[in-house]
Amino acid sequence: MFSARWQIDAKFGHKQTALELMRKWEREIGSQVGLADLKFQLMTGSVGAREATIEAHHQVESLAQLEALFAKIAKIDAHAKWGKELEPYIVSGTSLWQIFRIVE
Repeated sequence: MFSARWQIDAKFGHKQTALELMRKWEREIGSQVGLADLKFQLMTGSVGAREATIEAHHQVESLAQLEALFAKIAKIDAHAKWGKELEPYIVSGTSLWQIFRIVE
């Protein structure tokens, strides 16, 4: 089992808008690719982390499941449009994927 974490930093004063757009992605794009089955969570920086940081967590059974998710997302035109809508509200170059193995 893996936790796939996507992290971005919102521009100053734009975190709420970025969060709203992340929720929009969850409803409109994530719902098309089975996001509800992945224990999806949104998190923001609080203590010991940048307040502007937004992380999306996806729990997947395997890296193959994550690759399949990426392949499905790539075929959705609304995903590319959503990325262009989000871009003005995030700090360029802060996008980061991290994959952690869940130890049970």
